[in-house]
Amino acid sequence: MSIPIGSKQLLLFALPAMVSAVMHGPITGIVPSLYAEEFGLDLTIIGTVLLIARLFDAITDPLIGYMSDRTRTPFGKRKPWIAVGSAMTVVAVYFLYTPGESASMAYFLGFSLLLYLAWTVLEIPYVAWALELSRDSAQRAKINASRSGATLLGGIVFTLMPSLVPGSGGSMNFQVLGVIAIIMAVAIPVSTILALLFVPHGETDEDQEEPRIRELWGSIKLNKPFQYFIALYLCIGLGGGFTGVLTFMYVDTYLQIGDRYTELFMPSVILAPLSLPFWVWWLTRFDKYKATAGAFSIFALTMPVAWFIDPGEGAFWPMMIYYSVLSIFFPLLMVSMPTILGDIIDYDEYKTGKNRSGQYYAFMALINKGTSAIGGPLALMLIGIWGYQPGAVTNSPEAITGLKIGFCILPTLLFLPGLLLLWKFPMNDRSHRQIRSQLDERLAAAA
Repeated sequence: MSIPIGSKQLLLFALPAMVSAVMHGPITGIVPSLYAEEFGLDLTIIGTVLLIARLFDAITDPLIGYMSDRTRTPFGKRKPWIAVGSAMTVVAVYFLYTPGESASMAYFLGFSLLLYLAWTVLEIPYVAWALELSRDSAQRAKINASRSGATLLGGIVFTLMPSLVPGSGGSMNFQVLGVIAIIMAVAIPVSTILALLFVPHGETDEDQEEPRIRELWGSIKLNKPFQYFIALYLCIGLGGGFTGVLTFMYVDTYLQIGDRYTELFMPSVILAPLSLPFWVWWLTRFDKYKATAGAFSIFALTMPVAWFIDPGEGAFWPMMIYYSVLSIFFPLLMVSMPTILGDIIDYDEYKTGKNRSGQYYAFMALINKGTSAIGGPLALMLIGIWGYQPGAVTNSPEAITGLKIGFCILPTLLFLPGLLLLWKFPMNDRSHRQIRSQLDERLAAAA
């Protein structure tokens, strides 16, 4: 039987996601590009540093997920971890975003590692908590929509930052990142404390046997839907890794419209949250698996259009329309993917009698980060091999072609297998309702 989650609780639960979106905004493509431009760090080496940071996550993600699953405190499983991760994040963001007049590769590596660790400690328990707030698919969609809406609002704040910081010239630079770091020092603890104090623990049976990490692999081998989900995330993560790390570089150094960064992305960051109510309706009106597959197909096939936009001032309006169209579809994945993962975790609990929300999300996050670790740095390495230099006055035609392939073509080719997996997914809304009914009976009997 699902616990009702009120609107005020949804708002407070979503606040940390909005703050997180502001600080996450620069890390994928902007921070590496700025370190390369300002301090002359080699792109290939930066790609290697990011790869090391992501491989570091391969150790910490499953460990934090496992430990949070086994945590038993008067404050619940997840909340103590979220509090510690928030404090670590404040420190890491400040030093990585305010490097001073000079920064070495060791400085970039050290604080990148600290930041990724902090985000692991904060975000894996946070998302596991979201999955446990309700077993009802419709309510889960609303919970994930509130978190996604907050994330998109944070994206709006981040996009506005260059125009709000005096002296930045409307461009994303270390001056803007420094202001973000100061804001985060206040916003992270405040949003975290409010969520921890006023949002319930969730629907979990605290008396059930604690999961063991050595049982996880056996659980995954018996969970065919999760196997499909992992393969799906491999495709999405690789494609998203290419796009994420190259977006700022493509707009700024190739299309030469980086000085209009805020104007370029403002319509898309406004349209994205406005589309959320439609996607919540879409996912509750139709089977969410097929509904996601259909819409994501349009998203993936739209991506190569950027290839045909030529650099210069004339690129501004076509790119603004391009990002606006993509932004309408992006929130669908933000809502449907964690909702589907919640269904899959319920399936595992139904089969094994143990709740592994933290471990399953950690495993999924590990796959996602691992593919980003390959996709993002590999994108930088490939365009480096092709000879593209972001700070150069001109680049060769071969180098530009390499950049366009990495940004426009490869992500789509990587997304296509994921689409096939979505269409063939071995689970649907009807089968989940049956699983949920069985779990509700167990929880009522335990109570």
